[in-house]
Amino acid sequence: MELFFSKDKPYIDISQGMGIALGNFDGLHVGHIELINRLIRICKQKNLKSMVYTFDKHPQNKMTGSMKVPIITPNKLKAQILARYDIDFLLFEEFTEHIMHMSAEDFVKNILVDRFNVKAVVVGFHYRFGYQAKGDVGLLRELGKRYDFYVEVVEPVEYEGNLVSSTMIRELIQAGDVERASVLLNRYYSIMGKVVRGKKIGNKIGFPTINIFPDTCQVLPSKGVYITNTVIQGDVFNSISNIGENPTVNDDKGIRIETHIFDFNEILYDRDVTIQFIKKVREEKKFERLEDLADQISKDVQYAKDYFEHQKILT
Repeated sequence: MELFFSKDKPYIDISQGMGIALGNFDGLHVGHIELINRLIRICKQKNLKSMVYTFDKHPQNKMTGSMKVPIITPNKLKAQILARYDIDFLLFEEFTEHIMHMSAEDFVKNILVDRFNVKAVVVGFHYRFGYQAKGDVGLLRELGKRYDFYVEVVEPVEYEGNLVSSTMIRELIQAGDVERASVLLNRYYSIMGKVVRGKKIGNKIGFPTINIFPDTCQVLPSKGVYITNTVIQGDVFNSISNIGENPTVNDDKGIRIETHIFDFNEILYDRDVTIQFIKKVREEKKFERLEDLADQISKDVQYAKDYFEHQKILT
């Protein structure tokens, strides 16, 4: 898969014709993956190049100038996930004022038809496009007939009687229900970050931790302790993480993720790591003494190790 950003003005060979999946794809959840797989099948049937076309920023955040919609899947992670599929191109379109004010028909004519020689388009059932989101799948089908391209609309995927959506997944993550969120994502919910120096309190009580400050643009799980995996340059290590404000030591640096990696003693300062959230253990709690904190962490670690051992037996 080739990755492009429109601001770099890339050259893409469109002579073969293009099949394009349209959407924001923030969650890249099971519904989105069904859409991606549908695109791949159609492109193979029609001998087209395949492209996932999305925006570099969430349109609602760009229009409001705020983080109205916290992100589930940052662009870097989105590219890593999509690279596992048989897609030719991933394009992040810069969501400019020009794009924002482009009518639905101009978007189809100027971008899909003229710029990409589109021959097939795959979208979700609730897809909207164009200025003020006036375009819908009905209009897209009409324009497909006018400009001679095929339109496939993917029906929603349901889970426990509810439509799977990025909004639903955000709510689950914010509530700390990372287990159900992982089912809908078909992967563990992950946060990437660079390891920073802390106060080394963990070292003093026998549980050294790495610390990252999560991107404030990304949706955060509720405060508390979680069973996690820590991914370092592709290697996966079992761990336990606290997300919160470190109330026991009165740290005022804001939300951080403190992770104790089991049986690990490497120095990771300034290294990029990914924390995968598996299951919430308990709420964040303030302890009066460091000894009490150490006792609780010991219990949390044992609970997590038992969990991983049980999972190993099941598999």
